[in-house]
Order: sequence, then C-alpha cells, then structure tokens
Amino acid sequence: MLHASPCSAKVMAPLQSLWGDEFTTIAFDLPGFGLSQPPETGEITIPRLADIIAAGMRALGLANAALYGRHTGASVCLEIALRCPDLAAMLLTDGLPVFAAPYTEERLREYLPPIETRWDGGHLTWAFFRYREQHMFWPWNSADLTHRADTDLPDIDFLHRGTVELLEAASTYARVYRSAFLHETLPRIGELCIPAYFGNRPGDSQYKTIPRYPPGAAVHVMPRDHDLAALEELALLRRHPASSTAPPHISRFAQRPLPDRLRDYITTRHGDVGAIGCGLAKPGVPLLYLHDIPGGISLHEAEITTLSQARPVVAIELAGNGESDARQAPDIQVWLDQIADVLALLGWSVIEVYAHGTSAALALALAARHPACVSGIVLRSPPILDAGARQRLVTRYAPDISPSEDGSYLLRLWHHLRDQELWWPWFERTHEARKATEPRIDPDLLHRKAVTLLKQPRLYAALWQEVLSHDLPAALGRASVPVQIVVEPTDTFAGIAAHHMACRTQGAGTSG
Repeated sequence: MLHASPCSAKVMAPLQSLWGDEFTTIAFDLPGFGLSQPPETGEITIPRLADIIAAGMRALGLANAALYGRHTGASVCLEIALRCPDLAAMLLTDGLPVFAAPYTEERLREYLPPIETRWDGGHLTWAFFRYREQHMFWPWNSADLTHRADTDLPDIDFLHRGTVELLEAASTYARVYRSAFLHETLPRIGELCIPAYFGNRPGDSQYKTIPRYPPGAAVHVMPRDHDLAALEELALLRRHPASSTAPPHISRFAQRPLPDRLRDYITTRHGDVGAIGCGLAKPGVPLLYLHDIPGGISLHEAEITTLSQARPVVAIELAGNGESDARQAPDIQVWLDQIADVLALLGWSVIEVYAHGTSAALALALAARHPACVSGIVLRSPPILDAGARQRLVTRYAPDISPSEDGSYLLRLWHHLRDQELWWPWFERTHEARKATEPRIDPDLLHRKAVTLLKQPRLYAALWQEVLSHDLPAALGRASVPVQIVVEPTDTFAGIAAHHMACRTQGAGTSG
C-alpha cells in the first residue's frame, strides 16, 4: 500500500484496519516522507521510487502481493507491476495521476514552493493552510471558482495529520512530489500483464481524467463516500488474492547476534515502541537511554551515539511520545511495563540508566521496582522541585495544543518552545525571569522539536503533568542505587538541578 503526496503511510491506517481482517496489509512510507529517507543525490523519479520500494518488498520477503496506491503511490505501484511482475498479483489504484502534459518547471516551482523555517513559526501555519487549501481548490494555488474542489473539507484530525506529515518532509517533499507531475502513466497501462483496476472517486482531483484512459482500461467509478469506496475496493482485491504468504514481522532486536546499530519497533503489552540501538556489539554494561518527556528519541540521536562509543545503548520511545502510540493515557506505570518488556526481549538482566531531563522520575521508579536490575543512574538536568514549585508548574507549564480549525495551536506550541529558552519559567516573561544562558532558538532546531511533539498533540499537557507531579527529592532520598546528576547549562531544568546540587554540597559541608 503506497500513499499519496505529501502524506505518509499513516493515511492508510483506516484501510488497513478494515482490510486487515482478510489481508496482511503493509504500508510503506515513500522515500522522503514519514520515516523513510530519500536518496541523497540525483533526481527522484517514479521508476526510481518503484525500484526502492521493490527492494524493500524483497527485503521483507514479500512476493506476489496485491499492489494498492493512491495518486503518487498509484504511479509507483504501476511501475512496480511493470518492472517487477514477480512482486505483483494485481494492481488497484485510487486516483492514478493523469495530466494532459507534464508540468513545466515554472508550474512546479509555483505548486511546490520550499518550506523554510521561520523564527516566528509562520511556516507552521503556512503548511496547515496550504494542506487545507488543496482540499478546497485544485491545484491548491489556483483559488478561484473554476478550480474549486468538489469535495468535503476533511475534519481537523485529518488536516492536522497531513500538516505534520508535510512539515516532517519539509526539506524533501518537493523532490519526491514533483516526480508524479513529470511521469506519464497512461502510455504504460497497455504494458501490464497482471489484472489491474483503476479507481476514481467523485470529489477527487483525478476524477475528471476518466475520459483520457485508453479503451478497455478497467476504470471503476467508486462511491464518493470513503467507507463505501473502501468496501468496493476490498471486493476487487478479493478477485485476485496473492498466492504467497507474508512472513511474520519479528523485531530485529529479537535477532541474534545483534548488529552494531539498528532501528525498529518492539512490541510491548502496552503497544509498539520505537527503539534505536547503538554500539550493540560492544562489551560492557548496557545503557538504557530515557528521552525527555514529552519528546522522542529522534531529538537525542547525537547524544545516544556519543554514549554508545564504549558500550551498548538502547533508547526507546515511550507510549504517547513521537511515533509510539498510547492505548491509554500514559503514565509511569505504563512506561515501566514497557521497559520491562524491552529488557526481557534484549535479555539484559543488569543495566545502567541515563535519563534526560523530565524522565528522571521514571528512572528512579525503575530502580525502585527492579533494584537488582539497575546498577546505576545518571540524571541529566532533572526537574528537582519542591512541593510548591511542582504544584505551580503542573497547573501552568504546558499549553493546550489540541488541533483547532484556525491553526492557532501551532503558533501556541512554537512560542511556548521558544519562550522556554528565554525565561524560567517560560510563562513569567519578566526581566527577573530572563535566562542567562545562550538561547537555543535556531528555527531548524525548534522545527524538529515542534514536529516531534505535534505527532501526539492531545497528550502534550497530560505528559507534562505526569512527569512534573512526582516528588523527585523524596525519590532521590529513597534511591538504593548510585545516582549521578549532571547538568548541561542550556537544558530547561539546568538551573533547578544546579541549585539542588549546590544546596546538597553546602549541606554536606556544613554537617561534615
């Protein structure tokens, strides 16, 4: 299953839920979208994308699969069927891109402008309304009655998902997207040697292209309603089932021996968690890396790599953060269960823990639950707060960034992140609250943080409340394993952690 541009494989989730009762559904991120990297050099074309996806299918042991694609993904599926017929049992497209003539470079520049990060976060709202506009006009940059789209405006969750996917691919989307406008599909249809169906739906930008199909092409007009269309597509898929069986997915973290570096998902009792492993072939006591919460492992890859120079390191993306979904409102008990499942899969009986920022309470809770397993803890700039400060921050620290129709939530998050670098706490914007460290407000850095946090926006405030509500001073006092506190001056809670260490040193000196 291959998605349209400028989305990711996530857009296929509703179909996968429906079709998964009868088929093993595998949705790829096209190179340059979602979590898939584009080729570093050279022009990206539909045939090149087809070769990359075909290589991915072979790597997974897939053969003789039904191919399903939307728009850009439909063009890629068509090319896979032509170039690698052993991989394809049939082809079903939804809105195969058909153009009277390939786009000129001038039209492509107008349609695919670069997304450049701005200090004020304006590129976030531009992406939101750009993605919204393509459901109102086709092409999106021709806002007049002639080009008005014949479709319903999607709901806010759909628009939010597409916006985040566009922002995630900000630096690569145009290189990939343009390939669909330059590729001719209709002359290729006659070369197919497998069953093929070409679906088009009223309201879709490609619906008007039906008369262009060659005689005899199996064009199917699908219902406008997406749910009804999905059922009709399922009926077509049933006509030509694959003769092969998809191999089961086994996390690469379960394989032995482990490679030195890998990235995959690990299944836990509370859902799948993303994981990065570095230095896994090295000797030494393994290190479990806990990312800042809310956050994600992608924001810490440089530090994870540095820590892995002398030992194996695994970092997991906890439920409710980044790409790891939450089946329930996540809390420390859920995360502790996930960590236990990960350690069991890895076969690690003794570990050290490195906790970045707000994951400090989780690290201490892990040592309290499994004292024989945790041999030591490093806390980087932990939020060691007294009861009054905790209560104040729990109620005020995190803004509500739930998606809204006017897109204002995007700027609310952006300036919350930016102001964190300028004041402590960020919501007290007075001269007394100014931070004395160099602010980390480079727009590219803030963009990476914002995109990571926008993947699960409705959990943002709840995650902050969870990590700030725990009594870290008491947990430190009960710790039965060695705990080291390190401070990076630019970290959010560096001042709080440094103050705690100074007081502890002063107190030890006085009593000594």
